[in-house]
Amino acid sequence: MGTVLPPKIYDVLKTVVKGNIDDFTVTVHDPNKKGEGYLGKLFFVTLQEKNNDCRLVFAVKCAFSENAVRDQYPIRGAFLNEIYFYTKLWPRLCKFQESASGKRSFHHVPRCYAVVSDNDQEMLVLENLKLRGFEMHDKKKPVSVSMFEYLFGLYGKLHALSLAYKALHPEEFSELGEGVSDMWVTFCKKHPFGEAIRIGMRQAMKALEPGMDDQIIERFSHYEEDGVELFCNSLEKTRYNAVIHGDGWSNNMMFKYDESKNPVDMRFLDFQLCTVASPVCDLSYCLYSGGTKETFDQLDRLLQVYHDALSDSLRSYGCDAEQLYPLEALKSDWKKHCQMGAIIGIIIWRNKLTCADAALDLMDLTDGEDSKEMMQKFLNTKIDEGTYRERVRDILSHLYERDLFM
Repeated sequence: MGTVLPPKIYDVLKTVVKGNIDDFTVTVHDPNKKGEGYLGKLFFVTLQEKNNDCRLVFAVKCAFSENAVRDQYPIRGAFLNEIYFYTKLWPRLCKFQESASGKRSFHHVPRCYAVVSDNDQEMLVLENLKLRGFEMHDKKKPVSVSMFEYLFGLYGKLHALSLAYKALHPEEFSELGEGVSDMWVTFCKKHPFGEAIRIGMRQAMKALEPGMDDQIIERFSHYEEDGVELFCNSLEKTRYNAVIHGDGWSNNMMFKYDESKNPVDMRFLDFQLCTVASPVCDLSYCLYSGGTKETFDQLDRLLQVYHDALSDSLRSYGCDAEQLYPLEALKSDWKKHCQMGAIIGIIIWRNKLTCADAALDLMDLTDGEDSKEMMQKFLNTKIDEGTYRERVRDILSHLYERDLFM
């Protein structure tokens, strides 16, 4: 059943349609489920022209406008960052790849039709990928090794685009990079998210067993106190900076499959946390928020897959990966810059395994409570505890075995 279309969405759709919007029957379908929008709401809208078969479909992403939640979280900054990505950064990179390689070889970003940047009214009108046959991976299920190979290859192409642009147009890249915000660092400075890291690391300790995991416990125990600093440090600029997606868990990707359920196309979603940082931040976030120990044991192979795709793409722009991002530099970067992915991966798995009837969104966490109470409430929701402990132990065991603890 359709729901009432909010007036602000109706107004922006007037600017998108060609002709009079009154010539269309407008239906807004059920918005995203509770707990899946995080910084706002997502509406799926269909416009059916009354006198012919013309049908337009959109996904409209709207920021929470309530002061209670905006005072606690940098919602406006996150939406403006994504608006900048779609209106400035991505068009510039698209123009570059067409001029440098003669085609748009990397196309894995949804089309954006309109944006609104007014305070308390931030909004993006995007293409509805569901009706084009794209679907999300079941967030409760681990991502397979073969899917990670596919994703690491695509991340290689994405990062190659900005690495090549930086090499060939350094001043323009610097100017373009100044327009994106370090939203993750901003979130860390906001007490609720910093508290989420501290509580999340404390809960992760419960996945370890004294007497069996003593060496892991010894290496990991300081993350409750130092996790926020380690997280922010991993986002520090490096020699090999690239434009990164910034929020690469499986809910921010949609896939199209063939009859054998092999991915044949995909789109990266949600660029609110897009920034300029080490490519390792994207790779580690994607890996640790979706994989298991079986996959982590294939890290060297996955990095080779990534670097092969990066090298091929850089070559198409007339650049050399050995100069712009050698494989050994990637492996050397991993220890410092994977901390962001490992820490957020632990928190994301708790979110992924939350029972449907216990899901919360930010509006549930702003009832006048202090930051510690808010995050404790979020992290105390009912989840599949057994699977959560297994996923966390996989991450921590891997970090220990690869000497990746800081």
